[in-house]
Amino acid sequence: MGKSQSSSPKLTKAFIGYGHYQLTVTYSDCVKTAITGNMELIDRLNSDVEKEREEATAEAIVFVQKQSF
Repeated sequence: MGKSQSSSPKLTKAFIGYGHYQLTVTYSDCVKTAITGNMELIDRLNSDVEKEREEATAEAIVFVQKQSF
């Protein structure tokens, strides 16, 4: 009866300039961010192929976790 909430982290990306993106991972209890210039990763995050997007999303989340303290 309560609202269902996904326990998986949510990834968003924002262009910040000069080929760099801010990746933000939102967890139920915190938000972590990192900046990347990895255009290959960004291209895969924008892929039309769902499996490729899912793999890139998982990779990006790990990247943000490693970059954030």
